[in-house]
Amino acid sequence: MSAPQQLRQQEQNRSATSSGRSALDLSNATWHRLSWRMLLVDPLGMLTRLSPIFVISLWLGTNRDNYWFEFGLLGLIMFIAFTRWISTSYYIGDTHIVLRKGIFTRNQVTIARERIRSVDTESDLFHRLLRVSIVEVGTGQQDSSKDAAGRFRLDAIASSAVTPLREELLKHMRAAGIDPAHPDLQAGHAGEDIARWKLSWSRFAPFSPIGFGVLFSLWLITLQMGDMQQRLLELGPVVSLRAEFTELGQPRTLIAEALCLWLVAGLFGMVAYAIRYGKYALIDQGRVLYVQNGILRRKHIALDKQRLRGVEMRLPVFIRLIGGGRLEPIMTGTKRGGNASTLLPLAPRRDVRRVAEYVLDDEAPVRTPLRKHSAAAKRRRITRGLIPFWFLLALAVLFRLERGETVDKWIAWFILPALAFFLLLSWDRIRNMGHNIVGGRLVTSSGSLQAKRSVLDADGIIGWQVSQTPFQRWSKVATVRAATPAGQGVYGILDMQADESWALAEAITPGITAEWGTIISYPRDGGAPSISAPATSQPPSA
Repeated sequence: MSAPQQLRQQEQNRSATSSGRSALDLSNATWHRLSWRMLLVDPLGMLTRLSPIFVISLWLGTNRDNYWFEFGLLGLIMFIAFTRWISTSYYIGDTHIVLRKGIFTRNQVTIARERIRSVDTESDLFHRLLRVSIVEVGTGQQDSSKDAAGRFRLDAIASSAVTPLREELLKHMRAAGIDPAHPDLQAGHAGEDIARWKLSWSRFAPFSPIGFGVLFSLWLITLQMGDMQQRLLELGPVVSLRAEFTELGQPRTLIAEALCLWLVAGLFGMVAYAIRYGKYALIDQGRVLYVQNGILRRKHIALDKQRLRGVEMRLPVFIRLIGGGRLEPIMTGTKRGGNASTLLPLAPRRDVRRVAEYVLDDEAPVRTPLRKHSAAAKRRRITRGLIPFWFLLALAVLFRLERGETVDKWIAWFILPALAFFLLLSWDRIRNMGHNIVGGRLVTSSGSLQAKRSVLDADGIIGWQVSQTPFQRWSKVATVRAATPAGQGVYGILDMQADESWALAEAITPGITAEWGTIISYPRDGGAPSISAPATSQPPSA
């Protein structure tokens, strides 16, 4: 029996006997606390995230007579750090590990040791200076649906104790003949380099929401600091720039101010992107893909290839226009909707494709043209894409009735460009819409503002759903969704031909339509689906 089969057999035995097992007895348990250095690391980390408050205060000064806000914030930070340390304890038993945390809301996280599949580590600058690390235990199956309260996360463990703790938690995998994924990228764990971060990749950051998020956070901070925002607006360079913009006249002034705001947000975005993904590396260690990233907060993540079910290339429209994209894994045990296990951050599209082909060990799913959808599906993309424009047009009409002819210039400047913008988005959705079956994998593509191309292994699909709205029934199209325990959980195909929907499911999951007495053929390399035998009970199209 192979090692993975032994682990599965262990889990089945545990499930079979779980009903008769008594409750876990913790009366005589030996509980451990986190390192006392957490009392320093936690406040320093929170102060770093709030550092803009103090930097702005020192730079601009303030005319307040008291500083209760700053002192109160410092006191709150110290209190939170102390309560986290005093209320957190963990227990390493023979069959289970237990984590207790929280004072006002008491949480207890219990994991059977035979369910542990990974022990990941991460550390920011202060963790490394104080020689501690963050240790997170993963089961590889349920982690994707857990929130922060349900995760077994130890912050912080002395660095010297991390390796012994990891060896102890993963010894059951070695007993089954499996070499556990090691999260620490050191000289002794060399592997094949797949990709490494380059400074030139920062050029994609201004076209992502990263910078606007940082700018919005700074705006909220200055909003809480008396007249700080007004003092910023009264700075000499800001006053001069606003005066030059005013001379342009409306609506050019608004456009110039928006462009200036984007440039500032872009600068913040480049810095934030470099801090978050600097020193990124993707290394192949045979059974495991290692991902590391971060400058101030270093993360080391081990991705087990056995849990990999495909990849997803995310190509937002503005990033795509300058030749960029991002690559995410479709795998069990990752955080749903998050980027904790990003295979490749914002990078040139050629690198995204190259890494995707390497991970899939096949270039066909990445490069093969997709099967285009019907004219009815294209009309639906245009109709739905113009809905925001009709809403804006209605607002413009109401604005015109309220203000009269004085707003005609604004309407001419914004309504017609808005129509062109939404038409282009609709055309882009049509261009990106498609699907295919390549090498036993389902390939889907959709979207424009957040366009993505997903490649999902047939073995990773556990169910199918075909649905139709009244408008879709009228257009003879349907939405097909493939359910999987990996990644986002559901991957859909929008507006494909209704009479081909179950043929696609049959091609990926043979025998799923056998109960209807129909043999449906959907060629994997192109061509139209066909029914090769008469049916005693016709399968539904939706």
